[in-house]
Amino acid sequence: MTAQMADRFLCNNDQYSLIGIKGGGLCTPKSFGMESEMMSTACYRGFHALYELTEKELILREFTLNEPNNNYVPIGDVKPIITEYYGTYEKLNVIVDFTGKIRLAKDFLREFYIHMGYQKASAYETIYDITIEHGRVLVINNRSEEMKQKRGQFMEQFESGNLKQSIDNAFSLDMDLI
Repeated sequence: MTAQMADRFLCNNDQYSLIGIKGGGLCTPKSFGMESEMMSTACYRGFHALYELTEKELILREFTLNEPNNNYVPIGDVKPIITEYYGTYEKLNVIVDFTGKIRLAKDFLREFYIHMGYQKASAYETIYDITIEHGRVLVINNRSEEMKQKRGQFMEQFESGNLKQSIDNAFSLDMDLI
């Protein structure tokens, strides 16, 4: 199994990986009337996205997917750039009405890499939990110092725990997993 491609978020000119989520409303192929199937072992769900998070709104900027029937429909007025394996929609400006919490991280610490699923907060230097209501930021909580104290904890649990549970946890974006 392979580490998975995380959705990415642009915030204040920095790029972060989505490593946790509670709530609903982020974009999926179904949001646009499409289906997806695995793109590669690094993208089992068949799609990934780039969002921009501003003080006022959450915006989908780029969306890549493998549509099994080649039913790539325009998103707004944007048509995809289609390759043999997937289509990419660039320069999107789709306002996203997400309500919930997201965990964003950057500055990955390679020594805590797990070759399966999504990387967890204890493997990054910079971590933020962000509460969003209808696409607007309400609260930003810097969790970096707390996660520094828990550095590598998920890797330890992954390597010493029940195999099935470790795999399930690796592929989860549950914010309680660190």
